[in-house]
Amino acid sequence: MITTPSEFERLPELNEARAASTPGARLDAVQHAAGKLKDRIRDRGPAASVRTYDLVTFPYPTRFGLEGAALSPAPFVMLRNRMHLVQSHSRDGRLINVLINPSDSERALAAPFFARQIERYGEFVAKRLLSTQHGRVEHALAAWGIAPEDIDYITFDHLHVQDVRGLLGTEEPEPGRSEPTPAYLPNAVLLAQIDELRTFEHLHPLQQPWYVRDGIKSISGDKIAALDGDYLIGSGLALIRTPGHTAGNHSPVMVTDRGVWTVSENGIAVDAYAPQHSRIPGLARYARSAGVEVILNANTRENTLDQYTSMVLEKSLADPCPDRPEFPQHFSSSELTRSPLAPALWPSYSHGHITHGEILDRRTGRSTRTTAA
Repeated sequence: MITTPSEFERLPELNEARAASTPGARLDAVQHAAGKLKDRIRDRGPAASVRTYDLVTFPYPTRFGLEGAALSPAPFVMLRNRMHLVQSHSRDGRLINVLINPSDSERALAAPFFARQIERYGEFVAKRLLSTQHGRVEHALAAWGIAPEDIDYITFDHLHVQDVRGLLGTEEPEPGRSEPTPAYLPNAVLLAQIDELRTFEHLHPLQQPWYVRDGIKSISGDKIAALDGDYLIGSGLALIRTPGHTAGNHSPVMVTDRGVWTVSENGIAVDAYAPQHSRIPGLARYARSAGVEVILNANTRENTLDQYTSMVLEKSLADPCPDRPEFPQHFSSSELTRSPLAPALWPSYSHGHITHGEILDRRTGRSTRTTAA
């Protein structure tokens, strides 16, 4: 693994708040310090461009996604996984291309949770009737006019169900293959918090269902950058630690012409960040009775108190939606979506896609003149 790239700027604004001695004090301190961090990110200016691309829609247990708060007999909600392209400028003006959550949905099926669903329902039902493949990373890049070799970095808010070997390549053959896997993104580097990377060294039984055990195995060391804090990647893009859902969770923070956005799977819809305004049956009542301001994506309980604090941080950093100011501009990387299989379990508001700026060709500095699919 390599250390943090020198072109990134360390953001220390939350360090003191995170050192608070008790969870309650940490929540208050982080929320108080969020304004200073937000100003620092916003002052660097907006990203050059942001685009969104739909990858796959899949079923997810309701008791996990909405923390048991929703009043519905439906066992599953439907989540839509999306990827972002963010183009930003480094301090020396270089254009940086970053893919956020470029999931390989076929490789993700090796995660034990999904493997068990296929075993239970059969491959046709699990992969065709319950799930919908909208597109793949290569389709998105072609639509945007971006060459695979022009991607500098990839990052995920966390590495649940991720297998990046197809994107970054391997130094040794994968099981059942005679040759190392070639990299689809030959110049890309994975950005992940060191605590997230260390998880793969020895998975806890409660973590095992959600990780592809060999998802980063045999990847060249110069293809993975181990982060140890909060960083400004370039204009309009930062990676901020949001531990709890996983130990190494971090949230991309983006600045567009609509203001500041946060991205993660800590919550699966804007309803999770403003449950008092949710139309999902049961959420508003649950929030009132429990005295909480967020609803966790609760498939793991690595550190519930920290996850709550991280969600409050995310909505403190995000600007309100211009047309629905009761909801923050938080973009759930796997977002609750409408489905007849889960009646009434759909978001009260959805951002859909982010379209900001013109996608630039790094060789010419001019627009590729394409639009997001």
